[in-house]
Amino acid sequence: MKTIIIGGGIGGLCTALALQHHGIEAVVYERTAAPADVGAGITLWPNAMKVLYALGVGASVTAAGARLTRSRICTASGAPLYETNLNELEERCGAPVVAIHRAALHGILANALEPGVLRFAMPCEGFTQDAHTVMARFKNGATVAADLLIGADGISSVIRRQMFPAIQLRYSGYTAWRGVIETADESALGLTSETWGRGARFGIVRIGQKRIYWFATHNQAPGDTPAPEAQKAQLLDIFGTWHDPIRQVLEATPATAILHNDVYDIPPFTPWTQDRVTLLGDAAHPTTPNLGQGACMAIESAFVLARSLKTEGDHRHALHRYETERQPRTAWVTHTSWRIGAVAQVAHPAASKLRNMLVRALPQGVMRSQMDRVAGFDVTNRKIVDGQ
Repeated sequence: MKTIIIGGGIGGLCTALALQHHGIEAVVYERTAAPADVGAGITLWPNAMKVLYALGVGASVTAAGARLTRSRICTASGAPLYETNLNELEERCGAPVVAIHRAALHGILANALEPGVLRFAMPCEGFTQDAHTVMARFKNGATVAADLLIGADGISSVIRRQMFPAIQLRYSGYTAWRGVIETADESALGLTSETWGRGARFGIVRIGQKRIYWFATHNQAPGDTPAPEAQKAQLLDIFGTWHDPIRQVLEATPATAILHNDVYDIPPFTPWTQDRVTLLGDAAHPTTPNLGQGACMAIESAFVLARSLKTEGDHRHALHRYETERQPRTAWVTHTSWRIGAVAQVAHPAASKLRNMLVRALPQGVMRSQMDRVAGFDVTNRKIVDGQ
C-alpha cells in the first residue's frame, strides 16, 4: 500500500513515522521550501508521549525538551488559584509531561524517517481519485498517484476545502501571541504557569535548560495585526502591570520574534473521509489551545490511523475504523477546550471575580479526574518504564 501525506507538520510526520513502523510505504509532501527554526513551544502530555515512545522517539523528545513537574493558575497579581503536581500525573498516567520547541520536535520526527520520505517545496493544489487510485496535484505541475491520501495540512487544509467546502472556521473571540527567549530568571524557569486576568491570559512554560516559551491571549476582533513594535507595545500595555516576571519576559522578547495568530477551531464534523482520502490533525479536528491538546490529538490520530491500516485489509474498513475510534475523543476535546476558553477569557469584573472564586473552591478530585481524562488517555496501552 502506497500512501501520500499532504503536510509535513507534527501530524503528517507522526503519521509517516507510524506507517513506517508498520512497514507501510508513505511519502510526505510539505509546502515550505526547507525546514526552519520556526514556531514556539509546545506541551506534550502523557497521552502523546506514550505514542512517541511507542514510535521510538520519546526518549529523544524528552532529552531535547523540559520535563515539567508542576503547574499553576494564578491571578494577574500572582495570587494562586490552582496548582497541579505533574509528577503525580506522570505517576498516574505512566508517562511524563514534556515541553519542547516545536522546531526541535519537527527535527526529531523528520530525522526518524527513512531518507526521501519527507519532500519540501511541494504545495498541494488538490486531488482526483477513481476506483483504484488517488492522485495529488502540486503547484509545480507534478502529480503523484497512490492507494491513499491523508490530508494533514492544517486548519486551512486544501484537502478539506476540496472535500467539504461548506465547512467554516469558528473564531474564538480572542487572539494569541507567542514567543521564546533564553533567560537565567529562575522565577520564569521554575514553574509552568498560566495567569488569568479579565479578558486576557499569560502563560510561561520552560522548554529547555535556560529557555522558556510564553503565550498571551486577549479578547478582540480578528484580523488586527499591527507592526512588530506596535504589537509589543500593545502587549506591554495589556500585561505590563501583571505579576513578575511577565513584564520582564515581554521586554526580553524582540518585537520581530513575537508570533501572532487569531484563535480558531472548527465545530466537530463528520465524516472525515471520501473513499481513498481522509483527514488528520488540524485538518480534521482543530481545537483551541486551552487544554494543550492540539498536537497531542494529531499524534494520537496518527497512531490510530496507522494501526487501522495495518490491521484491516481493505482501506474502506481501515478508514471507517479510524474515524469511529477518533471522532468521539477529538470532539470531546474540542468542546471541552472551547468551554474552558470561554470561562478563562471572561472580561466582566464581577464575572471574572466569580470565576476565580469557583476555581479556588474546585475540589482536587474534580480537576484530577478531568486531567486524567485528557492526559491519561492511552491509544497504545503501553506503560513507560525508565524512559523506555
